Amino acid sequence: MDKHIPVLKNEVVECFDYLKNLSGGVFVDGTLGNGGHSIAIAKQFKIQNLKFKIIGIDKDKSALKLAEKNIREAGLYDSFILVNDDFSNIKQILADNNIDKIDGAMLDLGVSSMQLDQKERGFSFADLNARLDMRMDQNQELDAVALLNHYPEERLEKILKEYGEEKFSRKIAKNICEIRRNKHIENVGDLIYILEKSIPTKIRKTSKTHFATRTFQAIRIEINKELENLESAIDDFANFLTPGSRLAIITFHSLEDRIVKNKFRELASSCSCPPNAPICVCDKQATVRLINNKPMVAGEAELKANPRSRSAKLRIVEKIN
Repeated sequence: MDKHIPVLKNEVVECFDYLKNLSGGVFVDGTLGNGGHSIAIAKQFKIQNLKFKIIGIDKDKSALKLAEKNIREAGLYDSFILVNDDFSNIKQILADNNIDKIDGAMLDLGVSSMQLDQKERGFSFADLNARLDMRMDQNQELDAVALLNHYPEERLEKILKEYGEEKFSRKIAKNICEIRRNKHIENVGDLIYILEKSIPTKIRKTSKTHFATRTFQAIRIEINKELENLESAIDDFANFLTPGSRLAIITFHSLEDRIVKNKFRELASSCSCPPNAPICVCDKQATVRLINNKPMVAGEAELKANPRSRSAKLRIVEKIN
């Protein structure tokens, strides 16, 4: 089994405990990664000798290959359908597999531990010589090198501000454009140098997180269109759930969490009329109920064992009739 630890694994397994009572159930892991969460859930099925299928989706072929290895080692391969695709295409994925309803689903958003640890892919700022890639889908053309060397200054600033919530977005965008006039921005070290020029020394040295974190996050989100289809994908997943089944989503930064929180609340609301409307005229019906109003977060033991879990937030909804 791969060494990477699935974040909030116990909470996720407990969330889908009801699956142990279903025979012939279908579960969807829209961000399979190394397979940690789904393998833990599948073991619960196996203990009960239940027939089940887990559809494991990931747009990163390397992740899917690693997941397959881990699933085979766990003796669970016959219970999985592995799909190299984006979870935003869930409608087509289910149609291709002749599935019209699912009994549970989860999404573990953002970059995976495996991707961060593969320094040559440029997701991490640990290796200054690594090429700035940051593509989850290695088949797509746009990578971080192309973005940094060709995006207009105004667009760079907007991405850094919106997706990275970076206070020094204007200065960083300006310096990117100045430096690329004379030098092709190619590796992690090139971008770190620009950030060192753009962010005041005091801020860099006193920040709780690495000063490059927000910029790397913003570029990664733009390249992989991580937020673009999230709302509609949540709608699609919720529509396929059977009554009583759940959708769980783990986020790692405020932008993702805000989208998930607001969409879950919208789906759980029985009225979409303006607050000052005298009576409800929208005829909207709630389709889910919130399992947790506040997100679940890692406890002290998990934080100690897996520091990457510190920013993880788990939100869960349950389908209602």
